[in-house]
Amino acid sequence: ILLDKIAWNISYSNLQKGINYSNQSYELAKKLKYERGYPRIFNTQGAIYTDMGELSKALNLFIDGLEYAKKYNQYLTQARIYGSLGNLYNEQNDYKKALSYYLQSSDLAKKVNSDNALYVAQSNVAFTYIQLSQIDSAKHYVDLCIEYNEKNNNEMNLMNNYILLSEIYFHKNDKIQCLFSANQSVVLAKKNKDNYTLSHAYYQLGRALFMNNESANAISAINESINYANETGDIQILENDYELLSNVYEKTNDFKNSLLAYKQFTVFKDSSLNVSKIQQIKNSEAKYQNEKKQKEIELLGEKQKLNEAENQKKKVYLYSALFGILVLAFILVFLYRNNISKQKTNSKLESFNKEIHLQKELVEEKNKEITDSINYALRIQQSILTSDNYFKKHTNDFFILFKPKDIVSGDFYWALNHEDKFTLMTADCTGHGVPGAMMSMMGINFLNEIVNEKKISSPAEILNQLRSDIIKALNPEGSIIETKDGLDCCLCIFDFHHLKLSYANANNNFYIIRNNELITSESNKMPVGAGHNSMQLFKEWQIDLQKNDIIITLTDGYADQFGGPKGKKFKYKQLESILLESGHLPLSEIKNALDMAIDSWKGELEQVDDICIIGIKV
Repeated sequence: ILLDKIAWNISYSNLQKGINYSNQSYELAKKLKYERGYPRIFNTQGAIYTDMGELSKALNLFIDGLEYAKKYNQYLTQARIYGSLGNLYNEQNDYKKALSYYLQSSDLAKKVNSDNALYVAQSNVAFTYIQLSQIDSAKHYVDLCIEYNEKNNNEMNLMNNYILLSEIYFHKNDKIQCLFSANQSVVLAKKNKDNYTLSHAYYQLGRALFMNNESANAISAINESINYANETGDIQILENDYELLSNVYEKTNDFKNSLLAYKQFTVFKDSSLNVSKIQQIKNSEAKYQNEKKQKEIELLGEKQKLNEAENQKKKVYLYSALFGILVLAFILVFLYRNNISKQKTNSKLESFNKEIHLQKELVEEKNKEITDSINYALRIQQSILTSDNYFKKHTNDFFILFKPKDIVSGDFYWALNHEDKFTLMTADCTGHGVPGAMMSMMGINFLNEIVNEKKISSPAEILNQLRSDIIKALNPEGSIIETKDGLDCCLCIFDFHHLKLSYANANNNFYIIRNNELITSESNKMPVGAGHNSMQLFKEWQIDLQKNDIIITLTDGYADQFGGPKGKKFKYKQLESILLESGHLPLSEIKNALDMAIDSWKGELEQVDDICIIGIKV
């Protein structure tokens, strides 16, 4: 453990020394059969190799470390490795993958009640959301960090939090809050006499003052940042300072000072590039030394093997010669007999291969015809699903997460604004693929007829009529096959003017997100189709809505998806947890959270069912 700590700290100044100490740590742990130490060692090595630019090697170490951490239920170490994986993908500017791993790190930190690990993870999440231009999400996580650091009176962390918060308000064009947050970071950095942070805080203050058209004060703040940056030797912040200073002088029509500042900016920009190149050279040198050492070890091993082989060579030659004579005689006899047999079978094989090739071409042609037909069916199905433009016209805000298992889907959604009320159905037909798609198209046609032509407006009566139509269509008089196919669904009718919702469900529930709480709907325990309880009438319910309620209707495909570490179902409990955690976010980000969560859970496994989730905000 001590060797691992030395490796971590010394790697900041010498990457190769860090690897050397880490290798000693690993060899000692292996000698002691101390597998519990592997996860932290592999995390250290992976972090160093990330800095060296050997990302493939680093990724393998993180994966091995996770396996051992999971084996010994080391949740905190798992959280740290997920954070390192996020850093690795940040290096590649793959911010979506980085965000996924930072969020997993945050979840594990919550699980073990590690406030510090949770703070680190949430800081990384906030930074990554800024890179993805999701500013509201970034602010949410910065607010959590500030709450944690204020609670623990950690002013060192708070001053960095306020710099990040000022950056967020800068992007949001909130001049007052941007200036307030920058001032807070300067006050705390002065109090703690942290010159490095002061240079960054004054730079952010200069931006905020310039944003508020206080050019004179902005110039003063930038000059303070330059003074502290000169003390710490921070070339990057000096580059930023002089670029900003040039812009401020230009705004005040002081073109002479603007030009002088711009010249300084170009000097530090070149210096910054040189520092980056020097760091790359150092990383390359460390990588070269590591590879050189590995090759020396391999060459010593090869030399030892050659010496051992030389001692055995004479004996092998003698035995091989005798054995070879016997084998050669056997081979000659075998080849003679085999040649005669081959001549007889070659003509048969040739005709057989021609037949196989012909059958292969026929199968490929048929497969293309089938695929083309299904793709055409997809265009037909998409044309009858309710369009996004229709939802935009008749709702305040919405999202649709629709992920068919195959090309065409057995899940469907249908909406109609009728008599100043908005009707929405989310349905899961029996089967998926082509059979499910046929059922979905039949269901949509029946719904249009029931509401538009028969003028039925009660949710329960619509489901009763739809069940009757489906049973009649699938089991006509004289049919030789009796089928019990049908669909499960949520049918909601919104009266947005009077804030009322009437609904009738068939084997499905929907959710209402209200004031950080989740309300689950009632449901009829029977499908829309033939079978159990097919003579029983559907029951109808009503709910009073509130402004900003979010109604989430869905099918069971999301909760039934297999995946995760043990290949189990996602289940509704995890789904409800995501809805509660993201319920305060814009609907587009709720959709993103749901989409990322199910993709991460599924991993390399096949999607088992169609997925359909619709959210509507009152």
